[in-house]
Amino acid sequence: MIRTILGLHAGAGEHGVHSVLIDIPDQMGLIRPVFRMGMYQAFPLEVCRWLAKAGDKPSRESRYFDNACKIIADQFSTLALSTIKEANLKEESIFAVGCDSSLGAMEGSRRFLAFRGWGPGQDISQTTGLSVVCINSDGDVGRSSSFDPIFSYPGASMFAQGNEPVLMIHLGGVIKISAFAPGLPSLTFQGGPCASLFELIFNTESTALLGVDFLSKRAVQGKMQQPLLDKWYGLALRCMPFGKSKSRADCALFLEEIQAGYKDHDAEDLLCSAHHFVIELIKNQMEKVPEEYKSGRYIITGSHARNGFLRHLLGLTLADTKLEIADSSGIPAPSWDSFSRALVATYALDGVNPLAGNSRTTTRPLASFYPGSNASWGKCLRWMESHSRQAG
Repeated sequence: MIRTILGLHAGAGEHGVHSVLIDIPDQMGLIRPVFRMGMYQAFPLEVCRWLAKAGDKPSRESRYFDNACKIIADQFSTLALSTIKEANLKEESIFAVGCDSSLGAMEGSRRFLAFRGWGPGQDISQTTGLSVVCINSDGDVGRSSSFDPIFSYPGASMFAQGNEPVLMIHLGGVIKISAFAPGLPSLTFQGGPCASLFELIFNTESTALLGVDFLSKRAVQGKMQQPLLDKWYGLALRCMPFGKSKSRADCALFLEEIQAGYKDHDAEDLLCSAHHFVIELIKNQMEKVPEEYKSGRYIITGSHARNGFLRHLLGLTLADTKLEIADSSGIPAPSWDSFSRALVATYALDGVNPLAGNSRTTTRPLASFYPGSNASWGKCLRWMESHSRQAG
């Protein structure tokens, strides 16, 4: 049986929702998903404008908050149904939907802190009739920073089964570096803010939908300000104890600290400096990756994998290393986060840990569930029951 899973994600700097459809073969353990297609649905301008207000930190007590939640939930549901229709499928063909339990979880963005504890999962299940698996990716104090299922599972499924090491650099709301090598455990390191930093610096609703190319072109017009980089790095060391960071609140604290200190600089200089700063954060984490993981492929994922200036700086840093974008492996780079949610939802339904040897102690389960229609939820229950018997 091949299961078709729908993944949904909205993150820092994206100003909308990404969706993917993947096919999952009927097998236990580390699976190899097949990417079908992906789509994108931009948030309405009124939501982008509200997110850009209040110094990049919309208040949960704002009168508009409940309305924003409803609009965003509708965007998730609309995109889910549109993706199914575009793939020439019917709702009953979809096994389940995977998304975050909290909107913008793990993004490190100050604006998404307002949504902590709120996610679109229940609304999606009620609107579409599909059963939803909500990934508890909002930071778990019991979860090791060297093992993060949202990044380790999907990367391992795509790259850990090869004959050479793979180092995956994720440039989304935050930086994540995942390392895979034959016969060795998968590792993941948190690096600090990426898109969440760019959106703070260039926080205006008028450019919300222009994408990463616009930021890249503005950044190359500026000049890197070394004193600003030194100040940011000092704050980062204090606010984000690298390797010990447990939640997106650490990134948000850093962004709050720097917000008041850059108003005297030109926008282009700030963006240029921010790009250089992201590279410094990547270098900081790369030094912690064991050498046996560095002799193979280097693959970039996330919304800013297509940021030309960032890739140029990263290429200079890594010297002769060839950088690949995730597109070369069959997954569009901006769709990686939604792909990850779909795949982790699959593992949650299977009730298995696909990365043997990565034992972990968590204070809560990997995911929670919102049942859809009787037919949809019954299908999930039958699957989970049969796989629990196999596991037993």
